[in-house]
Amino acid sequence: MRKKRTVTAVMLAVLLLSVVVAGCSGNKPPAPSASAGAASSSASPKAEEKKLNMKMFMSNSGLAYPDGVDPSSNPYINIVEEYANVDLDLEVPSYTDFQTKFNLMLSSGNLPDIVHSPYPNETEQRADEGAFIDLKAYYDKSPVVQKFISPKMMEMAKSASGHNYRIPMSYATRQQGDGVIVRYDLVVKYNNGKMPETVEEWIELARKIKKAEPDSLPLTNRVIDDQAISYAGLPIFYWYGAQPYMYRVEGGKVVDNFTLPEYKAAVQVMKQLYDEGILDKEFATTDSEKYRDKLKNRNVLLNVNSADQLIPNGLPKEAGTENQEKQFAPPLKQYPSVLKDSKYAQPKSLYLIGGDSLYISAKTKDKDRAWKVIEGFATDKLHEAIFWGFEGEDFKVENGQKTPIEGQGMSNKDRVYKLQLGLIFGFYDGKEANIAAAEKAMDKDEFTRRIDSLKQVEDSAKQNGLALGDFVTLSPEMSAKKTEANRFVSQATIEAIMGKITMDQFDQKVGEYKKKFGFIYDEYTKYMNENKDKLRQLGVNEVDW
Repeated sequence: MRKKRTVTAVMLAVLLLSVVVAGCSGNKPPAPSASAGAASSSASPKAEEKKLNMKMFMSNSGLAYPDGVDPSSNPYINIVEEYANVDLDLEVPSYTDFQTKFNLMLSSGNLPDIVHSPYPNETEQRADEGAFIDLKAYYDKSPVVQKFISPKMMEMAKSASGHNYRIPMSYATRQQGDGVIVRYDLVVKYNNGKMPETVEEWIELARKIKKAEPDSLPLTNRVIDDQAISYAGLPIFYWYGAQPYMYRVEGGKVVDNFTLPEYKAAVQVMKQLYDEGILDKEFATTDSEKYRDKLKNRNVLLNVNSADQLIPNGLPKEAGTENQEKQFAPPLKQYPSVLKDSKYAQPKSLYLIGGDSLYISAKTKDKDRAWKVIEGFATDKLHEAIFWGFEGEDFKVENGQKTPIEGQGMSNKDRVYKLQLGLIFGFYDGKEANIAAAEKAMDKDEFTRRIDSLKQVEDSAKQNGLALGDFVTLSPEMSAKKTEANRFVSQATIEAIMGKITMDQFDQKVGEYKKKFGFIYDEYTKYMNENKDKLRQLGVNEVDW
């Protein structure tokens, strides 16, 4: 099951910058024309080509257009239009309205020429019904797209029915790994800058903060749908190698973390912290909006997130957080004695592609030209414009190296919307430009600490390899059961932490869970054993754990 890791792809653009068919018939999609991709490498339209009007539906990925900016005509989308020789009419709903409008569009069967969707499962289901075409023949003749999307990534992007309906977003340059993020300024203030080395030492630091600042929330949480424990609710579970809603491979078998002794031990620690007031008393009801406010204003010491969220950039810190410094906590020197192996408390590498993808409607008037639009999103010219800007305006070249102009490029808040067009090379591919801007703007020591902590996490993730769960595709029925299982885990965990059930009753809940949902990870084990050689070649090291 390709599990959402800490944040959904469509929101990564926002977070990265804040630390920044029912009417379609037929089962087989139409094949591309014989000339598919024949002129793919051309950087400009042929003289005899007529400019076409085409429609596109896409998400803004959480980045709204500023007043006065036309989604269909601005310096960035114009690069795509010029390359494909089209006039694009873009429909870009607000982030909060996107899924509703997307579902309505799919149901109506009234599809535009090109569609961007972050929901591959739903979109591919409609594609199997004839809504979208298979793009493999186009891809095979397109060095422009192949530069960012490798054959391995296209293999990963295949639908359950074996089709390449989508050109996925690349995650290949995404900063690897995840981990426990700490407010280092609080470590400096209350622990003389020394990072704790055990869970007990971290708890003692949290106590110091709470005693000195009674209104602080050293540990809090964020509730997300069926997953009631996430982000700042995860650090203890992370260090115990047993995060909720996840698994481990142990002795050649995929085991549900909820059933592990390490999970129970982490729940007991969380209950202790709840009883002491270290853990937010509202941890079971804190939604996303409240969570952001608490992170900003209540001195939250720890949270868990992916490494790309700590890529430094040239943007100023949000008002009210100027003195806050975040970096990854180093690995513990001593892990809890109940933990069987510290590798279970270490990060893994991230999947090479995201859910965000581009599709071509079977109803488009010109499939070849629609493909040119997709290629337009993979051009070097657009890549540079998004992540560096325009030479002389956003950056200058000194000794052969691009240097950001202060306040421009990715540092210009009025142009952050351009990042939503990184639909092929990915929202993360501007790491180099971001870091270059940050090095000029950030405090030197803080910058060095951030980079060092990122490298440590990435090195560990690369050593551990990719996660098996990113390759397992569950049936719709099994996915529904996984959601039901997540709700069970959420309720039992919350009740135990709050003392509404005893730990003996929690054990009974685990037994009940095994009977009701144990078959889910049996499916993972079956998939792993049937595909071990392939998974090893792809870099899934845990198949041999």
